[in-house]
Amino acid sequence: MYKYSIFIIHIIFFVIVSTKLYPEDIYSLETCNIPEEFSYINQNEFNNRYGSEKYLAKPVVFRQIPIDKQFLNLIQLDSILRRYGNKYITVTTANTYSYKKQYIKLNDYISLQKESPVKSKWGNETLYWFGDDLLNDQKWLHQMLRYYKPPPYAVGDFFEPSLNFGMGGTGTGVPFHFHGPGFQQMIVGRKRWYLSVEKPFFDPNETTTEWAIEKRFKQKQPFLYECTLHPGDIIFFPNLWWHATLNLDFSIFISTFLSL
Repeated sequence: MYKYSIFIIHIIFFVIVSTKLYPEDIYSLETCNIPEEFSYINQNEFNNRYGSEKYLAKPVVFRQIPIDKQFLNLIQLDSILRRYGNKYITVTTANTYSYKKQYIKLNDYISLQKESPVKSKWGNETLYWFGDDLLNDQKWLHQMLRYYKPPPYAVGDFFEPSLNFGMGGTGTGVPFHFHGPGFQQMIVGRKRWYLSVEKPFFDPNETTTEWAIEKRFKQKQPFLYECTLHPGDIIFFPNLWWHATLNLDFSIFISTFLSL
């Protein structure tokens, strides 16, 4: 049986000051140098092409993978607010090393996301829901996630899936960080991904948008894989690879983390 971890909502608020540009004003966010598959492949093919050890692995994007209709009905924003708007969530900072936490009602949290964003380039000044369950009240999350069908792959000895549901406004995201292998599928909106086997040059407290504008091309970086995901698309991120994300629209997505 799948282990369901905490319902994540990435709702981060910041706006680029008037002297800043959005990344798409600097370079094409449709450029993709990650291998693509247009349907699931079998486990052996996945192992041979992508799922090797750290320095031999490669990310891959599976395009337009169907999503369970019952799950789609449950995760409509109006349905979530009507059913679960009064639930409290634990939010944490949106930087590489998250540490600050606080509680907020889900409906208040989403209402804030609809307002004018905070004028900050700093991830450690923005808060989002990122997997903490300090209130121990998450059965309602499991009721939705039970209808989601994760990618059917193991990665070496990593085979136990843990599901996380996420939401984020335009310009939100997580700066470079790393952890075990896994997948993420876009349900609504577009998300830009950046991945590297080597550590990129970045400030762990800056937002991904700030990095994409100020450091992406102005400072020397290791080779970066990058791609934009659309609804239905799934990305595989290899074990211990650095990766950062940037939501180009209001986005809903599901991550599947694999553990030993």
